[in-house]
Amino acid sequence: MYIADADIGGARVRRVFTARGKVMKAGKHLSADEVLAINLPNRRALQDAGYIEIYPKGAPAGKREPETRHIMKVGDGQYDVIEGHKLNPKPVSREEAYRLAGKNGSK
Repeated sequence: MYIADADIGGARVRRVFTARGKVMKAGKHLSADEVLAINLPNRRALQDAGYIEIYPKGAPAGKREPETRHIMKVGDGQYDVIEGHKLNPKPVSREEAYRLAGKNGSK
């Protein structure tokens, strides 16, 4: 979904990228002016590829319903926890994965 320039309230960086020589790290919030400074084709490419999440004016910055957390087995006894992005920096045990996901440990 694209938001009209006049209605852009800002954006949340979801994946690391570089813009004008500056590294934009995941979790950073961009003001409406910073978003509008990115030319339209590049802004849409960043949005389509999931690098930025643009929100409208009046929307609380970065405040959304929590996403469902998923546990993925990545190796022998190794798990990752995903909530739109990976929550753990390296694979964790099954017990830790269920703790991070807020689940009780049953399948």
